[in-house]
Amino acid sequence: MTALFDPIAELYERYADINDALFRPYLEKALPDAATRSVDLGCGSGRFTGLLADRSAQVLGVDIAEREIAIAAEKRSRPNIEYRVGDLLEVTAEKDGPFDVVFSVNTMFHLFAGHDVDTVIGHVRSLVAPGGAAVIVDVVTPGPRAILFHRWWGVTDAVRTLRRRRSVADAWTVLRLRQHPTWMRHARVNQPLTRPDFHRYYSAHFPGATFVDDLDPFICALSWRSPAGTGDGT
Repeated sequence: MTALFDPIAELYERYADINDALFRPYLEKALPDAATRSVDLGCGSGRFTGLLADRSAQVLGVDIAEREIAIAAEKRSRPNIEYRVGDLLEVTAEKDGPFDVVFSVNTMFHLFAGHDVDTVIGHVRSLVAPGGAAVIVDVVTPGPRAILFHRWWGVTDAVRTLRRRRSVADAWTVLRLRQHPTWMRHARVNQPLTRPDFHRYYSAHFPGATFVDDLDPFICALSWRSPAGTGDGT
């Protein structure tokens, strides 16, 4: 991940700003109003970590890309945010948590190529404190052959951006990122779940979660509240 995202950190920062409105309204509604401790898994440049900081006394933002964390510390530093370079699987309830809010945007799918899906999702669930909440948004794929067309997705994404934003500069930024060799490698290496599999895997670990499927054709989201008994929902 570090090798993939550090070279395009600044370009991805602009891309994320362009697409901010796809996520922020949902996140503002889905996140709890108040919490003591929250974690942003795969926080990147901290573009949504501030939403947690507005609602939490303490926030941990974790990302494996050093350049992304550097941007977060430079642009989005707050007294109640700790930014840390590291793998989200290294965050544990025993060492760092549990957390009242476990939060992640467009990160989980990065881990599925090298780890068992159930192991990754189960680890994230283990971070949620009793009575706590999880809000997860992630990339999904239309099907197993969709990766063959990822170069054309970039063109489509740029056209959609032009229609939505009415900005040639924004559309060009999207196209530059989506056609960048580093991004193309990212698209080949990572393995998003299909939307039905997203529902199936996450429902198994977050029973009763509320799913949202209309944010974007390639995005799925869930919100979940842990029972008050234990962090693992038992």
